Amino acid sequence: MALILYPDGTSKEVHPANGDHFEIEELVQIVEGTIQMIPLPDGRIMTLNEEGGRVGLPPNEQATALAGFPFNEGPLAALRGLGVETPSYAVGPLDLAYIPGTVLVSTKQEVSWTE
Repeated sequence: MALILYPDGTSKEVHPANGDHFEIEELVQIVEGTIQMIPLPDGRIMTLNEEGGRVGLPPNEQATALAGFPFNEGPLAALRGLGVETPSYAVGPLDLAYIPGTVLVSTKQEVSWTE
């Protein structure tokens, strides 16, 4: 069973439509755009909108915390305290600011498919 985490702090349990794994089209619909997957510290996979920060999707604090990103601490928090906008998801441990938009948290098997 997978979990959709919304930026407003709510969540919803979901199952793949085919009962086995999420198809690409389902993932695109859930995250409302091009998909990107990142591994989570607990072994699950987070699927998010790859362009979420660029298109202005709101920060998802639940997803940010789950991914272990420094949303409310460290140098990025200091920048926010000065009124400086920080970037959304970017590659590199010091560039990670927050996860934007709606995300899907699932097992690796739920997002594995063959073409």
